[in-house]
Amino acid sequence: MPIDDSTKTALLDAAQDLAQTRGYNAFSFGDLSNRIGIKTASIHYHFPTKADLGRALVMRYRATLEALSAEIESKTDDPVEQLRRYVAALKGTLKKGTRMCLCGMFGAEFATLPGPMQDEVRQLFVSCETWLGGVLARGKASGKLVFEGDPRRVAGSVFSSLQGAMLAACTFGDETRFTAAADFLILQMVKK
Repeated sequence: MPIDDSTKTALLDAAQDLAQTRGYNAFSFGDLSNRIGIKTASIHYHFPTKADLGRALVMRYRATLEALSAEIESKTDDPVEQLRRYVAALKGTLKKGTRMCLCGMFGAEFATLPGPMQDEVRQLFVSCETWLGGVLARGKASGKLVFEGDPRRVAGSVFSSLQGAMLAACTFGDETRFTAAADFLILQMVKK
């Protein structure tokens, strides 16, 4: 029996929504079954374990963020504008209600995630920080961004700060907390 890609996609979409609003540990295959109207046994056909589902979800999310980064680069070569567009994409996640970026959600749950999923979450973080590091390096080289230290290390701080700001925004139900933190970060680096 061939795997139905539309069902697999629907499962990943539902799992992503649940993971972004509840967290990985707060939903089950039963929740997915109710969401998309298939039997739990059918979910196991596509994803034998929840860890398999989680790993596939992180891999898909990383591919989405990598595509977003490439799209941002294709639209502008200005590193300041690239940072702003990245922040706008993260903010777009918040506008959907109480949703978090999967980076922040899975980072918060990291210790309780299955081992193979932890590896994928690390790779997700590395991918985001590597892209941000490139943007910061180009910004520093062009003189548009000013900061002390290695761009790769600064990228880790920027990424962590943005994820923390998303957590605070969700906690208070106030996306302006994220916007204020992101604006502050960018303004600190923009050459005056």
